[in-house]
Amino acid sequence: MNTGTTNTILWTPRRVPVPGLGDLFSEACGPADGPPVLLVMGAMNPAHFWPPGFVAALVQAGCRVLRYDHRDTGRSFVHPLHAPPYALADLVADALRVLDAWDMARVAVVGWSMGGYIAQHLAHEHPQRVSRLVLLGSSPDHRPYMAATLGRPVPTDGLPGPAPGFLQALLETSVRARGLPPDEAALQGWSVFHGGSHPFPADTVREQARAAMAAGHQPLAAMQHALAVDRAAPRTGWLPQLRVPTLVLHGAEDPCLPLAHGQALARLIPGARLTVLDMGHLLPDALAAPVGAQVADFIRAEAAA
Repeated sequence: MNTGTTNTILWTPRRVPVPGLGDLFSEACGPADGPPVLLVMGAMNPAHFWPPGFVAALVQAGCRVLRYDHRDTGRSFVHPLHAPPYALADLVADALRVLDAWDMARVAVVGWSMGGYIAQHLAHEHPQRVSRLVLLGSSPDHRPYMAATLGRPVPTDGLPGPAPGFLQALLETSVRARGLPPDEAALQGWSVFHGGSHPFPADTVREQARAAMAAGHQPLAAMQHALAVDRAAPRTGWLPQLRVPTLVLHGAEDPCLPLAHGQALARLIPGARLTVLDMGHLLPDALAAPVGAQVADFIRAEAAA
């Protein structure tokens, strides 16, 4: 059962040009004078996948919420296969384009998984644009996960790779998903990333996946995100230089980025606060609204200061 819905929230859409390539789709909701919040989704998924209850909690707290579809996802452009491959830095530049298009000079940035990598870069390279940083299910070093999922040995001298059984479950799910409609295939994949003891929010994810597919989402195109991340350097060397209030939220049972990744973020970023959540990599329905309210409290503390 959903804890909330964005169906009753009025979203204002805006297309953001990327010179020579196409447009990014973005949309905003909430009071125009509320504390601005940029939501940055993880790899290979459009903005539809922010849990409805999470978004509703931010809006109910008076935040101005901005979200967008990464290139190669949702309603944004598909990067031409014949064009030079893009890098994580290009995805960071996309986030800045979205902020500029909405005339948002300084925002709280909430990044989930790969969105957290982008958020870290924004805070490091454009500190004047980031008032607060919220990192959900993210990491300072993506290399263990990427090595495991791309069939390379996981280094043993750093952060852990995915939980035991994760890769096998992902493989088995991929086999089962063959021939399924795209939304049902997405549902199968998300079920592996879910983790934790809470029920998998199948109805919520199915609704989000169907909305994404109806809007033109092409899952295979979004695989370019993985290649962009794989080519990127870890962020461990410069995270101690950040000077932005940071909240790290991480699932105790995250199957793809185990808790040690969130603990490392909190250790590396000066003054960061870590909250360990009873979940895996995905926000279950039961936690979406409460976690959204927690994030809103953290953001509004800056606005009240």
